[in-house]
Amino acid sequence: MHTIYGIALGPGDPELLTLKALRLLKKADVIFYPGSITNGVKKSFVHPILQYHNLEDKVLRGFFLEMSHDRTQASNIYKETAKAIEDAYHSGQNVAVVCEGDISLYASFSYILAALKELQLPVVLVPGINSFSLGAAQHKAPLCLLDAKVAIIPRAETITEITTYFLKFDTVVLLKIRSGWANFQSELLKKDWSYYYCERLGTAQEYITTDLTTLTHREIPYFSLLIIKK
Repeated sequence: MHTIYGIALGPGDPELLTLKALRLLKKADVIFYPGSITNGVKKSFVHPILQYHNLEDKVLRGFFLEMSHDRTQASNIYKETAKAIEDAYHSGQNVAVVCEGDISLYASFSYILAALKELQLPVVLVPGINSFSLGAAQHKAPLCLLDAKVAIIPRAETITEITTYFLKFDTVVLLKIRSGWANFQSELLKKDWSYYYCERLGTAQEYITTDLTTLTHREIPYFSLLIIKK
């Protein structure tokens, strides 16, 4: 029996794929890829990566999630996608399911994986480079050294919350910062911490800075993160 592959495409730079990921994508007959729906408009962060590697000769099937805290639509899409993957698998096609970043870190694929397990389908995961590893590399700043401890925090809301993490950790990586940014951005400027801001890493729109004052009037996109060090 053949295998379904969950494949991470990395943070945005189309060349930051593993050799294994690219080899398996070239062997695939059908590739399922994620996207978002905002105000009725469909977009996909990973589709350009597939285009870059000339994979458009494959059957490309997008599954698009509404950007909402209500998970009803997303749950339905995951179930529908898992059923479509099952159908493709049983028809004899080589199936790949891709995601941005790493396959196990806040990846939409993890919800599809749960459904595929229930369907008792064989799945292999291929990990990839995550966004904050690329961010640290672009800033030429180590995430941690020796015994330093790192915390990865999504959707922090207040400066109090962030400060609490530094009681136990030396580096804090804030992901999905847009939701709480207005609450704590000005407070960060009062702290004696080092900041490494990143947005749209690995793309032509990439922007990084260590000066948070440049972000005061900047619109913070969904694909953004902040590395903070003591």
